[in-house]
Amino acid sequence: MVVLAAEILTSCSEAAAAVAGRRSGFRDGLQTTVSIQPEPPAGRSTRRPAVGPGRQPDRVDSPTGSTRLVCRYRATGTRQATIRPVARGLYRRLTVMVLLASFILVALSPAAPAAPGPLPAEYLTGPGPVAAATEELSGDGIVDVAVVNTGNNTLSILFGNGDGTLGPPQIYLTGSGPAGVRSNYLDGDDFRDIAVTNRYDDTVLVYLNNGNGTFRLPIPYFAGSGPGGLRAEDISGDGIVDLSVANSFDGTVSVLLGNGDGTFQPAVPYLSGPSPASLGVGDFNGDGVGDVAVSNAGNGTVSVFLSNHGILLGPQAYVTGPGPASVTVGLMNGDDINDVAVANSGDATVSVLLGNGDGTFRPPVAYFSGPGATGVEISDLTADDADDLVVANQGDETVSVLLNNGHGVFGPPKVYPVGPGPSAVKTADLLGDSDDRADVVVTNSRGSTVAVLLNRGGTCSGPA
Repeated sequence: MVVLAAEILTSCSEAAAAVAGRRSGFRDGLQTTVSIQPEPPAGRSTRRPAVGPGRQPDRVDSPTGSTRLVCRYRATGTRQATIRPVARGLYRRLTVMVLLASFILVALSPAAPAAPGPLPAEYLTGPGPVAAATEELSGDGIVDVAVVNTGNNTLSILFGNGDGTLGPPQIYLTGSGPAGVRSNYLDGDDFRDIAVTNRYDDTVLVYLNNGNGTFRLPIPYFAGSGPGGLRAEDISGDGIVDLSVANSFDGTVSVLLGNGDGTFQPAVPYLSGPSPASLGVGDFNGDGVGDVAVSNAGNGTVSVFLSNHGILLGPQAYVTGPGPASVTVGLMNGDDINDVAVANSGDATVSVLLGNGDGTFRPPVAYFSGPGATGVEISDLTADDADDLVVANQGDETVSVLLNNGHGVFGPPKVYPVGPGPSAVKTADLLGDSDDRADVVVTNSRGSTVAVLLNRGGTCSGPA
């Protein structure tokens, strides 16, 4: 929606007269354009002086912290105000008041809630959520969400309701600086447990499930220096879940082999590369044993380790792009051979490395995703048996969906707004509709929420 200059002048004069008791207007020749995108729900508004001579673009927050207003001031030419939201609803009325010759006040009046659009639902987790796991935790067959929050060193569990919505968080303490979270069957029963890495006390914590979605006090294990990225998958071929950890401070990957009873053997470190950030696990050479791929943020590479019954061999390094922040593994070109995707925060791309089936990979192909690409997930969003890409972009607070043509080639991104500082993205069927289409969950690291986008045939939206 664009409000033309004539409309704004009318609103401006009326508002200024009401507030200041006199008419006011723009200088001759000054044109004003205001662009409005979908905005927060009814009952919320924002009033704040927006621009002035020489001022930098402003950020204007509503009482809920969910509205942003960016204005650029020029003495002549165009004044433009762009409203970017992260919540549902629409602001449909706009008033622009010229209080002085060089200041503009933008006042937004909310309309009735709009029909569901592309905006996500947001759920409170805790301050600084940076990573999430989407698995069934409570034994009811419904997918739940586990989130680690760096702002207060907690783990939040949000139980799914089966209709795409989430319940209030159940809170557990973690260590210092929780950075990664995974869920799997760690102690041999039928209930998924949780593991959490803690960057500033060098540990990984194991939370065993009581069978009802509540968890026992965590068991700590030393992981390495600055543990962050985490995987909980079998890499020894014995059918028991192991833990693989990327240690960003000492450039290593640690393997903690599982005993099958919820306990783990001491960590064994392997040199990876500078500042390893994330891991992916999959069988790269067809021997039936999980291998490990690690993104090294410090030198723009991904390191591939082949596993020999839990002993890592290699690594072989592949150039990806600057600042690889996240790596994931999946089947992307229909040949039943695992491929690798890497989100590159330094150049707004996601790199796809198609596997050869012998533990090696083809040269990476880069696709534009969005500025500050920090998280990537591979999932079939269109139920066509071809895995698509979902990327979290911190630079513009969006998620990009790149659909697969079935041969490992991806189309241009479909972009959806989420929340402040999207960091990690996960996919799972939150609707429970058994349509083989995964929904999208994103952690908003500069806020206190996770955003949920429901998948409607490859197009994402908030819940109805």
